[in-house]
Amino acid sequence: MPEPASHPRASYTLPLAKDKAARTVLIEMSGAALDEPIMRSSIKWFCRLRWAVVGMLVAAGLIGNSGTVVAVAGLSHVGHWPFLCAAVLMVANAGFLLHARRGSGALPPVAVRRNLWFQIILDLVVLTVVVHLIGSTTTFIAFAYLFHIVLACIFFPARLSLIVTLLAAGLFILCVLLEQIGLLAPREVFEGASDTPRGKVVFAIGLAMLIWGAVWHLTSHLAATVRRRDAALIATNARLLAAQRERARHMLITTHQLKSPFAAIHAQAQLLADGFCGGLNEQAAAVVQRITARCRRLTREIQEMLQLANLNSRSISEAKPAMIDLSHIVRLCLAELDPIRQDRDIRLELDLGETVVRAVADHLRMLLGNLLSNAITYSRAGGTIRVASGTDASGRAFVTIGDSGIGIEPAKLGRIFDEYYRTNEAVKHNPESSGLGLAIVKQIALLHGIQVRVESQVGSGTTFHLVFPVERPVRE
Repeated sequence: MPEPASHPRASYTLPLAKDKAARTVLIEMSGAALDEPIMRSSIKWFCRLRWAVVGMLVAAGLIGNSGTVVAVAGLSHVGHWPFLCAAVLMVANAGFLLHARRGSGALPPVAVRRNLWFQIILDLVVLTVVVHLIGSTTTFIAFAYLFHIVLACIFFPARLSLIVTLLAAGLFILCVLLEQIGLLAPREVFEGASDTPRGKVVFAIGLAMLIWGAVWHLTSHLAATVRRRDAALIATNARLLAAQRERARHMLITTHQLKSPFAAIHAQAQLLADGFCGGLNEQAAAVVQRITARCRRLTREIQEMLQLANLNSRSISEAKPAMIDLSHIVRLCLAELDPIRQDRDIRLELDLGETVVRAVADHLRMLLGNLLSNAITYSRAGGTIRVASGTDASGRAFVTIGDSGIGIEPAKLGRIFDEYYRTNEAVKHNPESSGLGLAIVKQIALLHGIQVRVESQVGSGTTFHLVFPVERPVRE
């Protein structure tokens, strides 16, 4: 009896790129991100940069308020603003360090992000004040915004680092505009450019070299850190791949070794069941029947493991693809599964149009055989299977396999192609499945570039849509 159709119908498309789930993860600011080595290194650089700026502001205040130096260099009398800016940054840096130490798991991610954004905005505001007081358009001080842009690119993904860049640009443009319209009086570190041209040139060159050197030191250090981590990851990945290949090799050897004994046990048990050694009582016959069923299941699972291992280890070019009539492969698979279908009284609706694809025949038989077998297995007795093939409007060959069986829950659709994964409903309906059939389908689809989309509704059935690429569907 089908379940009520109130369950939503969901769909899932198998990604064509290998290891799509292992795509690069962007490190966003959260409590956990503060435990990352690069994030910790970035926080240290953020704080070191601030202490360096504090020291430079204090030095600028001392120099700018020294009458002798001011007179010799032709500088303006700076007053107390360098000390005030240094004090603000000192307090902010102390608060940031305290918050960061507490934030390694003790604070929620939202609080950590707010603190970091507050520190960045405060820095940019203080920097804009310094830019105005030193000379926004007459010196190279505006390049100091690069520090925050570089650090934002490290702390944040591209979208958020762009926000920091736009914020810095906006503050600088606002400062210049306010000076141009007269709301802010333009400031200059030199009292008169014409009086001390040499001092002004020396100051400009020194400021440019200081900013460029600091930016180089910061970015080169962080880039070296990233390169070291990349090298370590590459080395670790190489070891993991080597271990994986070795494990796969041992698994293949072990599986091959198990195949013959199980086949022998199955054959001997079948002889006993057929009375070759005389009649069996009821209990002995039941035991032999269980042995036969178990051997049949293990033999099938071993066969699927070997198929999957071969698909993973061989390139598609080694398998020699050819032009194949897709409908012919479908009919072959249906013929092999026809005894099971008839035994379960499953009706079959066919709409097969002739279409040719370039593929490996054995691969297509495995792919379509697994999907058709699942359609029969997970349909209820007396159900219906619909199989169609042909060419769509864009010239691509397609196969559609649908059943009216138990269906799959929407939350589990994304995992059905994982090796050995089985839903609870599938286990109850068919305890003997190995959980490797759809993993084989996935690997063949990846090798041939076949787009696989599955639609399902609990209690109403599942439909697989296969679409073959127009161009050569195999990867050499």
